[in-house]
Amino acid sequence: MSYLYRHSFENAEQSGEIEAYRESQKENIRCKNAIEKAIADNFDGYYLSDTAVRTALADFGYDRTMWVLAVSILNKNDDGRFSHENKEWARSVIPPYISQKEMREYCVDSHPAVLNGFIDEVRKEYSKLGLVGEKQCVHSDKPQDYERKLLILKPEILNEQFKSPINQYFYATGGFGCDPEKSGRKVFGQFLADGEKAHFYREDFCGVADYDQIPKWAVERLAQIEAPQMKIRIFQIDHDKDSNKLAFMNYDYAQAHGGVDSSIYRQIYGGTVNCKSLESVFALCNSDKTPPGYYGESMSVSNVIEVCEGKNKGFYFCNSVGFKPIDFDITRTDHNDMMKILVVENGKTPYKAEIRHDIHAMQSVVEGCIEPIYFEPKQDALVWCNDEFLLNNSEPNRMVGDCLVHGTFYVSGNCKNEYGEWDSCSLTDEQIEKYSEIFETPVIVFEQAEELTEDFEETEEPEITMS
Repeated sequence: MSYLYRHSFENAEQSGEIEAYRESQKENIRCKNAIEKAIADNFDGYYLSDTAVRTALADFGYDRTMWVLAVSILNKNDDGRFSHENKEWARSVIPPYISQKEMREYCVDSHPAVLNGFIDEVRKEYSKLGLVGEKQCVHSDKPQDYERKLLILKPEILNEQFKSPINQYFYATGGFGCDPEKSGRKVFGQFLADGEKAHFYREDFCGVADYDQIPKWAVERLAQIEAPQMKIRIFQIDHDKDSNKLAFMNYDYAQAHGGVDSSIYRQIYGGTVNCKSLESVFALCNSDKTPPGYYGESMSVSNVIEVCEGKNKGFYFCNSVGFKPIDFDITRTDHNDMMKILVVENGKTPYKAEIRHDIHAMQSVVEGCIEPIYFEPKQDALVWCNDEFLLNNSEPNRMVGDCLVHGTFYVSGNCKNEYGEWDSCSLTDEQIEKYSEIFETPVIVFEQAEELTEDFEETEEPEITMS
């Protein structure tokens, strides 16, 4: 469907958009003629068939159809056969700077009483989309800062194929448009539903979402986006190599007995955790919900944590109280049996993890027995999921080929081992990038509005007459 130009001819001249303006005017006229024909073909003198509305919407979409209908009301604003509600609606659709002369070209000339009924039906169909707006926003007397806020895109900003409430939620991360006191207009961020990065203009938003009114899926996605993140690795002492009995002993004891020896440690996990400090990593690894793929002892004194990114990057010894920065040579540790995988949790962006090439570590990712899903024609990668995901009440996660997988799953490489048998292996960096993109979008379960807006509660359909 062609672009709907929502500004005046004067604005088009100033902006160098005359061609876009004229093309939109032509399409508006086509829409006007189509509406008149649809009404003429489907009104029998007493009743207007709903085929008329379906035809117009199928050919021109909601935005242009409603624009032309709103213009038609405003051109006949004194006509009492248009309802007060429809007149108010028309004023909300058409900006005041559009002149009567510009609108007259595509004003629908069907009988006002019949046209009023047609408009009612179009508005009913539109309300069924469940789109959100200013009523779902926080109301403030002052312009709001948008940075790190969940915003609601105006419905008219969405293309016809994306007119759904799930596509209206946008998490702003920056841009001059976030600050109401700056002259810049761009707002950068990501769609809440699928994490796709984009930018819009400040005026494209209804405002900041009222968090008390957002749906459950949005609450969960927002929590994940705003959760702190740390990329870490965890090392524990291999008891078979611990000749000095350093396991579970504090830093001073280790120093008195030869120091922290990297060669007696083995890596038991690597990945991204929703933590903001080493203390919170310690708490997570001692909880019932350890990171997917964590396979080792509960975190304790003598463990070593590597912070892989950020200002606190480095190695830290878990002491009796707190953590001690240390020098630690990862190349001397037992980490050759680690396997690089991609973990895909419900509602989260896929992330790279390092787990031991061990059945127990693999099962800990999906919290149960694993089952492969062959989705690659070359079979050089596999998805591994819980084999009872349909029985354990797991939430829908992602589509893998034609299969809707519930609960956490992971992607591993697939190759032949030294015995000529197919076996799991690490993903390459290229595969991690590829599957991160493929599985970027989570399945969103949401309930469409069960009722229409207050203006259109279900009532017995009145007959539309010419009087």
